[in-house]
Amino acid sequence: MACGLEQATCLSTQPTILVVDDERELADLYAMWVDGEYEVLTAYDGRSALEAMGSAVDVVLLDRHMPDLTGDEVLERIRAAGHDCWVIMATAVDPGLDIVELDIDDYVTKPVTRTQLTRIIKNLRVQAKFSNGGRRELAALSNKMETLEDEQSVEELEQTEAYRQLESDLTVLSDSLVK
Repeated sequence: MACGLEQATCLSTQPTILVVDDERELADLYAMWVDGEYEVLTAYDGRSALEAMGSAVDVVLLDRHMPDLTGDEVLERIRAAGHDCWVIMATAVDPGLDIVELDIDDYVTKPVTRTQLTRIIKNLRVQAKFSNGGRRELAALSNKMETLEDEQSVEELEQTEAYRQLESDLTVLSDSLVK
């Protein structure tokens, strides 16, 4: 059963996903795709997303480009409020090096398929069961690197300070977890 914002207090032991997209049809489609396996909240703008945000939310599927508050602003406020949920940016905005600084767990460019979306969510849930904070950060860094490499050549990326820092952070964190 999908929960609208007005039903944000749905009771369930299923993980809760907050789908945020200003394109109502798309938000509703994503919600339909994950309904049944998860409790689903939907928000059609950034302000509504922040109102729906609570400790029960496990995953936020967040559009980056919205008219009232951008996904980046919503993300910043979610993190500032202390919410430690998984965040997946699902957006038409092609990723740039600025995603290195975003406190997200994954980034996917629209159009997103049902298979792609459900696989990402399931992978995050598996990581949550078997990982500590360091492994979560490692996965997030790795996902960002993969996203950037899908968009640009490694040779181009290696010429940027942000990418070299991402590589360095990934190596340092990976080495620290192996010890």
